[in-house]
Amino acid sequence: MIDLNRVSEFVYESFSKVSVSKNGTHWLCRCPLCGDSKKSKSKKRFNLDYNGGNPIYHCFNCNESGSFLEIYSIIKGISINDSMKELFDYDSLIHRLSDRKRKKVIKEIGYETHNWIMKDCITLDSLTNSIIFKKYYNALLNFYKTRKIDKKYNLGIAYKGDYKGRIIIPIYDENNDVVYFQARRVPCSNIDPKYKNPTLEKGEILLNKNKFDKDKWIIIVEGVIDAFSIGNQGTACLGSFITDEFIKKLIPLTNKGIIIVFDNDKAGYAGLKRFMEGNHKNPPNAYNKRVNYFLFPKEYNSCDDINSIRVKYNKMNLYEMVVNNSYSFYNTYTNIKLLKQWEIK
Repeated sequence: MIDLNRVSEFVYESFSKVSVSKNGTHWLCRCPLCGDSKKSKSKKRFNLDYNGGNPIYHCFNCNESGSFLEIYSIIKGISINDSMKELFDYDSLIHRLSDRKRKKVIKEIGYETHNWIMKDCITLDSLTNSIIFKKYYNALLNFYKTRKIDKKYNLGIAYKGDYKGRIIIPIYDENNDVVYFQARRVPCSNIDPKYKNPTLEKGEILLNKNKFDKDKWIIIVEGVIDAFSIGNQGTACLGSFITDEFIKKLIPLTNKGIIIVFDNDKAGYAGLKRFMEGNHKNPPNAYNKRVNYFLFPKEYNSCDDINSIRVKYNKMNLYEMVVNNSYSFYNTYTNIKLLKQWEIK
């Protein structure tokens, strides 16, 4: 619901020759879209009705109609998303909508923000006076330490809501909005499942999109923590499945190429096999020569993923390590040791 005073204030600021009904919920004015009647400057054919908190407009001159959000966006010259942020607490509103209405709004604005999740969290910057909050804080701090995560990454731990008791790993866009997050159970916790994440077309999320150095490799890993271990050149596919569309979005962002890193486990090798065989059975795609594949070196074969190398061996420069152990499509595909791994069913 949009505040009545907010609507009234906007109308008087933006429209001309405004008149309002006695109860202050219906406005008549000159249409800001078509300019209204050219013959009579006194005619007011633009109608705006408060409609119980969901204002709608209609012009009887140009026959244009729509929501207050739309006319606000047009007059202000800003996006629907930015209009929503100005008019009300967008993140709280979108979180309360039904799935059907939420998907409709997300489709209209292009993507969903999740800033509300951090309001349910304790972060390293939080003041923790209560005993309960201190327990959450210590659990978060321990996660940073055991996974050797740089404190520049703003993680949280939810102390209330649907994600209570989970480490929140947010992904931010260039406007510092949370566009996706992973909610991971605290290590040694009995909460199931291990991850509880918001639904989203994951291919739309490009972690570190605005931080990539074009003259370096972009490294795709499965998880966000692994990407943090790589640094600014790391991004995450958020699982063991990579689409052609995801690759094609990254290609223009690097002059060097892309390196794909799957986890060193059964699911990881299955994902690698699936991706490579998809290209191997079909005519090579245009990006094939610009994609290399990482194989875990023998000395790190006991590690499940990139972050575990950082933790177990205190190896901080993982970017160079990945680059130095990456191979072309055919060198990777014909690697005998890798093919033996693929035989695991």
